[in-house]
Amino acid sequence: MQTINLKIDDTFFPHFKAILESFVKDKKVEIIQDDDFDFENNYPKNAVVSSVEDVRKRVFEAEKEIGLNEDQYNKLMDKFFTEELGIKR
Repeated sequence: MQTINLKIDDTFFPHFKAILESFVKDKKVEIIQDDDFDFENNYPKNAVVSSVEDVRKRVFEAEKEIGLNEDQYNKLMDKFFTEELGIKR
């Protein structure tokens, strides 16, 4: 389902509202109340995002991983730029 925000000219609004009401009646459009939807982030407010504990667990697991040291990372990046992009980094 797609969501759209519109600014509608006051003189056209009654006509537009009538059109929308016919779409609602035909179940083609659903009116979403402002308090049910976070328009800025484009998702329903009842959507569940990871809990604080889930995030802490993932951070803890990520911090335990052994990563590359700076020299290893630079060598891999140099190789990638050379082989994949054809440029010297």
